[in-house]
Amino acid sequence: MIFAIVGTQRFPFNRMFELIDEAIEAGIIEEEVIAQSGYTEVQPRNFTVIPFLTQEEMNEYVERSRCIISHAGVGSITNCLERGKPVIVIPRRKEWGEHVDDHQLEISKVFQDNGYVAVAESRAELQKLIPCIEDLTFQPYVRKQSDLISSIKNYVNSL
Repeated sequence: MIFAIVGTQRFPFNRMFELIDEAIEAGIIEEEVIAQSGYTEVQPRNFTVIPFLTQEEMNEYVERSRCIISHAGVGSITNCLERGKPVIVIPRRKEWGEHVDDHQLEISKVFQDNGYVAVAESRAELQKLIPCIEDLTFQPYVRKQSDLISSIKNYVNSL
């Protein structure tokens, strides 16, 4: 199963669903796809959408998935990485009304440059990544503690 996540932004992410539908129709994706759709308006032809999920439901879908296709929301990405799932990120773009700016491009670049995810910005890139995502090598993701938490732990340990 592939689980797709668009987040809870009040902007639709129709392009992601159209790219996934096209990959299914091209025979690139042959397995079940479930998507958390949020405010996305497009009704996909070939997969199931659920508008909103609880965190527990999201975690269940992530655990059951072979890979994840996600918008570039930090929480969505790190939740999947912490569960050891390969993630293909499709960043939302301002020019298509998917967000107020292009900060998701920057987020996706940071995660990709650190070796955590693969990024797809087009149909060709997504269709190339899906069949081989499990063969790619990614860096293990470990959530970094903030300096504040580290300082508090050091202080407590020094008592």
